[in-house]
Amino acid sequence: MPDQILPLLRKDIVENRWKSGDRLPEPQLCKEFGVSRTPLRDAFKMLEAEGLIRLIPHVGAVVTDPDAAEVGETMDILIGLEQLAATRVAQLQPLEVLAEMERIYRAMQLAAEQNDAVRYYALNDDFHLCIVRGTGNRSLVDLHEKVMWHVHRERHRANAVEPFTVESADSHYDVVCAIRAELAEEAGLAIRAHLENVSRIMLARRLVQNTPRPAVPEPRRGSASTKAAGRKARAATARV
Repeated sequence: MPDQILPLLRKDIVENRWKSGDRLPEPQLCKEFGVSRTPLRDAFKMLEAEGLIRLIPHVGAVVTDPDAAEVGETMDILIGLEQLAATRVAQLQPLEVLAEMERIYRAMQLAAEQNDAVRYYALNDDFHLCIVRGTGNRSLVDLHEKVMWHVHRERHRANAVEPFTVESADSHYDVVCAIRAELAEEAGLAIRAHLENVSRIMLARRLVQNTPRPAVPEPRRGSASTKAAGRKARAATARV
């Protein structure tokens, strides 16, 4: 039962139904999922292990609120994992993986040309996952999946994605070429450069959204009465 609840809870957190700092309401969730508190709390423990919530005594499950530094650290881990993955796939040259990678890349180009943002970003995730799974390293795939939940959450939270243009798809071109040419080191560096750019955009967008807007100055007290007094004085002068 916790395994059935877990992906639903995770999705709600990642897609910002439950925002940073929110307390997850146990009675409401038990009713929503039709379960008792025991499997729900077991799912909470799994989410805490993934870093998506904190279990606070006498408070309950609270959605974590990573700051910009923590988001940057998460991106550093992701970049390291995908650099390793691209390097390994370039060395192994698994034919089915290479064919799938190129198929996804062409579909990304088409989605960009058609201005289909939803499809493009779904294909973008498929492209990176194809390379990671192409290593055949189960531990790498599992760790990458856990890190990606935090990346997806940040994208939903801050709407931070790389600019959507035809060039967005072309930014993957160097990765495809290096892997196909069996240039392992170049493949790793190409995907690192691509993801570092994504990370810069993501963090810049977060800083912009977190910057408080300048307050609109309030009218000085007495200004309305001063204007009214001036009007009365002008009227009196006119009568004289």
